[in-house]
Amino acid sequence: MLRDGEGRRVKGEGVGSRLVAAIRCVLGMPRYDDYLAHMRCKHPEQVPLSERDYFNQYLEHRYAGGPTRCC
Repeated sequence: MLRDGEGRRVKGEGVGSRLVAAIRCVLGMPRYDDYLAHMRCKHPEQVPLSERDYFNQYLEHRYAGGPTRCC
């Protein structure tokens, strides 16, 4: 987090978005920004998914076989 000379945050993410990013990291979900960069570089003719659709697609793919726990 960047701060100005008086200790105020000047650029960066808020607490809520950092929390969401941490949860997604724990789930093993790739970062949406990385997905957008990949789409721009490798598939510029395609419209990328919205962040919500990207997250939903990840969850559907991740849990398509049902729960992954043993109990």
